Amino acid sequence: MGLELEHLVAALTRFIGHLGYPGVFVLMALESSCVPIPSEIVLLFAGFLVAQGDFSLPGAIAAGLGGVVVGSTFSYGVGRYGGRPLVLRYGRFVLLNEHRLALTERWFGRYGARAVLICRLISGLRAVVSLPAGLVRMSYPRFMAYTLVGSGLWVSFAVTLGYLVGEEWPAILRLLRQAGHLGLVLVLAAAAGAWLLHHRLYRVRLAEEKPEASPAPDERPAP
Repeated sequence: MGLELEHLVAALTRFIGHLGYPGVFVLMALESSCVPIPSEIVLLFAGFLVAQGDFSLPGAIAAGLGGVVVGSTFSYGVGRYGGRPLVLRYGRFVLLNEHRLALTERWFGRYGARAVLICRLISGLRAVVSLPAGLVRMSYPRFMAYTLVGSGLWVSFAVTLGYLVGEEWPAILRLLRQAGHLGLVLVLAAAAGAWLLHHRLYRVRLAEEKPEASPAPDERPAP
């Protein structure tokens, strides 16, 4: 893991460690407002805190998704009411350039409203897709419905993955950053397979430990 990434991980984890759920909420709101904060770090660490017993799984997912809703609403409003000139003028401060905006606009032109759902699952596009949605004046209820589905999947998967891998979450983060989207798919598939195997073995063990039911006594009166 590079030195810059290590510093970023240390800063974000300290922030979450101090604030708890509000820390996850704030960081995800900023990320969804196009501030370059890797949601992978935030959500994997939140999952690790679930494994440590400091967070609950529903609470961590709710905090992350709540931040996405607030940040996405802000970005949508900037695109809808500020227009393209405002987006490009101030987007450079949060690493949003013409290329990234054009890429999301092409996705939007190709897939329509479904682009919101698709881009929510793609690193680098999940935050900025709110801007073109606002630019084309997409219905806010429809925008939010696709956002809740797409971001709900991402947040739930990432937090659950952090929970499953526990203290190994920094290694998983490094793997994701090296392997890109394919790595994410493979890791999630492996994690899901491991959980299913663990669940199946647990049920088998319970079945083996359960004492066999003794035959019911014959309650008929003796002749």
